[in-house]
Amino acid sequence: MTTTVRVEGPAPYDVVIGRGVRDRVQALLGEVQRVAVVHAPGLTVELDGPEVLDIELPDGEAAKSASVVADAWERLGAAGFTRSDAVVTVGGGATTDVGGFIAATWLRGVRVVHVPTSLLGMVDAAVGGKTGIDTGAGKNLVGSFHEPAGVLCDLDLLATLPPAELVSGLGEVVKCGFIADPEILSIVEKDPATALDPGSDALAELVERSVRVKADVVAGDLRETGGVDGHPGREALNYGHTLAHAIEKVTHYEVRHGEAVSLGMVYVAELARLAGRLDDETAARHAAVLGSVGLPTSWSGAPFDAACGQEGSRHHAAVRRARRPGPSLRPQRPVRRAAPRGVRGAVMRVLVLNGPNLGRLGRRQPEIYGTTTHDELAALCVEWGRGLGLDVDVRQTNHEGEMLDWLNTAADDATPVVLNAAAWTHYSYAILDACAQLTAPLVEVHISNPKERPEEFRHHSVVTAYAVEVVAGQGIDGYRMALERLAAS
Repeated sequence: MTTTVRVEGPAPYDVVIGRGVRDRVQALLGEVQRVAVVHAPGLTVELDGPEVLDIELPDGEAAKSASVVADAWERLGAAGFTRSDAVVTVGGGATTDVGGFIAATWLRGVRVVHVPTSLLGMVDAAVGGKTGIDTGAGKNLVGSFHEPAGVLCDLDLLATLPPAELVSGLGEVVKCGFIADPEILSIVEKDPATALDPGSDALAELVERSVRVKADVVAGDLRETGGVDGHPGREALNYGHTLAHAIEKVTHYEVRHGEAVSLGMVYVAELARLAGRLDDETAARHAAVLGSVGLPTSWSGAPFDAACGQEGSRHHAAVRRARRPGPSLRPQRPVRRAAPRGVRGAVMRVLVLNGPNLGRLGRRQPEIYGTTTHDELAALCVEWGRGLGLDVDVRQTNHEGEMLDWLNTAADDATPVVLNAAAWTHYSYAILDACAQLTAPLVEVHISNPKERPEEFRHHSVVTAYAVEVVAGQGIDGYRMALERLAAS
């Protein structure tokens, strides 16, 4: 069944919700000569007729930067894009934010159609016309309001998501339940496991209800200037977001947006309870509903003042003035995600950590390391992990201290690691000590086989003694083999 939600306003448009609806992109575009498909790695749509300009973005929040947008502008200019051409976004919330901003700013605004591929994108980012990028001062500080020509929420795409991404998306869904539609909370409470099933009618209803909540709010307050008759207008959609954005920023976006919103809602509900504005039962319901689907309800990842100092929005001063409940927050302890109640086999998170110079893959000695770039490697690892039921997080650094922090956090959280320590493999006793502390399996990976290289120093590894397996000389495919080893464990 397909449902259409009309978003009223100065430029009305439809949000189509159903299975297989991404095939309707062409109809929404109309007659256009060129289409820029702005997409996350590994995602796209097929278009017949118009000339297609493929613009692949970095994965996740890394896409939301001025340099990424500037590069897209240059490509649009080189291709001769005019106001009669269009943009199609294919990806999650970050892709929608960036692609929408590119469309909003090119020639002061061109037509855009959103095809959100994540739950978060469907219920939040793709609807409402907000676009934007991050800056060093905070999240979403540069942006524009630019309503799409249409949004296609293809529910079949939810089956491709890692379970952790579905869980994160439910943070925004539950938010809609608390601010406007209590039936959303009832559906989740009745059967949390079904709410997380991509093929369930329950999740389809949750998507539809959440989209309707947002459509109703933005129709009355598109530009967040305030509602009528005492309604806060679009600011209601920011429920939990002030602290959420601060947590995202201070953790370098390692905490997913929906997870951060969950934490922000629990926090503000407790503030409201202490201030006498919210009853005990409703405050407790926040943690109960969010926790039932595996969302975090407590966090101690940074001192409170440091976290608030990271949030550059105009709301953060109010949070600074608020008295926080409970003990002070402590540094360097990331979110611990509970397994969703009633869900078997919660997803296993895996860190893929790459050391110095590996960020130059594709340019660095391709006769030894191949032509695959690090961005392409990261996308492959995420894709391989998804097929194995793993939530894969790929990182690269040229700074030993940063690598040590990642390994120490993995030790604290019992997170499995795929490690290519590169040159540090052969001499870093700090890396050795960090690997010795790991509490989950470690697989050591090398693109080439160091023992077959002519340099004598490459023949020694400080990592091997602590690895359950060493994969060397298999090229980029060695990462796939390492992930398979961890999935089997």
